[in-house]
This record gives sequence, C-alpha cells and structure tokens, in this order.
Amino acid sequence: MQLNIWQLLFGFALVGSLVLGLMQRGEWVYLWDFPFFFALTGLLGCLFLSWVAKGLVSPLLDRREDYYDETEKDPDWSTESPAAASPATPNGKEG
Repeated sequence: MQLNIWQLLFGFALVGSLVLGLMQRGEWVYLWDFPFFFALTGLLGCLFLSWVAKGLVSPLLDRREDYYDETEKDPDWSTESPAAASPATPNGKEG
C-alpha cells in the first residue's frame, strides 16, 4: 500500500501533536488541560451515541430468525389473478 503526500502529512501532524501534548509542563488547571482529553471525550461520545442508536433502532429493524422461512411464504396467487385468466372475445363469450 502506497501512501500519498496527504496521508504522510496527516501522520506527521498526528504524531507531532501527540508528542507536544505529552511535553506539556506545569499543573493542569482545568479538566481539558489533561493530555488527550478531547480525543478520549470524542471516542467515548461516539461509543455512547452508537450504543444509544443501536438501542433505539434495533427494535424497529430486527426480524425473527425464520422471517424468510420457506414454510411461511405466501401461496402463489398468479393463477387467481384476473390478468392470468384467459382473454375473453369481444362479444363476451369465451372461445
């Protein structure tokens, strides 16, 4: 797999920001001064939203295991369809 220039630049920026974040000196004044605070908050937020969305959508989309079972298929109604009947002659008598 060959990396293009944008992927390399993104990788260098990511590694550089992580190194600079760990080199921070001094005491943490606020919670968001903690290294990787925003990365961890974003990860946990995404996981929580995925969990909530699965809980909301699953009851609507889940099907029984035998939903497409052969024994529960509708019978073939094509023989009873008016379109499947033999065509009538113009005077109304079948010939």
